[in-house]
Amino acid sequence: MKKILNFNSFTNVNEAYEEDPEYRIKKYFDELKKDIATWFESGSLSNQDVELYDTEMNTTNNLDKYMTVDFQDSTYYYQIIFIISLQEVSEDTLKECFIKVKRYDLETSELLKQSAQSVMVKDINEDKIIELMSDLDNENKEGSEGSSEGSSDEKSEEEIF
Repeated sequence: MKKILNFNSFTNVNEAYEEDPEYRIKKYFDELKKDIATWFESGSLSNQDVELYDTEMNTTNNLDKYMTVDFQDSTYYYQIIFIISLQEVSEDTLKECFIKVKRYDLETSELLKQSAQSVMVKDINEDKIIELMSDLDNENKEGSEGSSEGSSDEKSEEEIF
C-alpha cells in the first residue's frame, strides 16, 4: 500500500527543493518572452508601428544565457539581446542583466548603431525598451549637434545612422 503524505509533510518536502540558476534564468526568459509579445500586441510598442519578428532563447552556453528579440519599425531593423550570466544569479533572485541594442539598415542589413548597458532585472519593462531605442536616436542627435558642418550634411548623416 502506498503512503499518502499529508499537506504539512508535502510542503516540507517541497520547501527543500531549490531551483538551480539555469532554471531560474530560463523561467525568467519565458516570462519576459510573454511580456514582450504583449508589449508588441497591445502596449506602447504596438502604437509605434513596430513589428515583432522573433524571440529566441539560448541557454546552452555554460556561463551566459541570452535571449534575442528581433523587430522592425518603418525605418530600421532592431535586435535586442538580453544576457544573464550565471555568476549574476543569487540564491533568491536574478539581479542584473546586460542588454545590447543593435540597429540595422532595413534595406542593406548593415549594422548602423549599437549600445549596451547593465540593467537591474526588476527594471526591465516596456518603457526601458523604448528608452534604449531612443538612446540610439539621442546618440545620433548628439553626434550631429557636435559637428560644425551645415544642415544638409547633418541630414545626410542622419540618413546614414
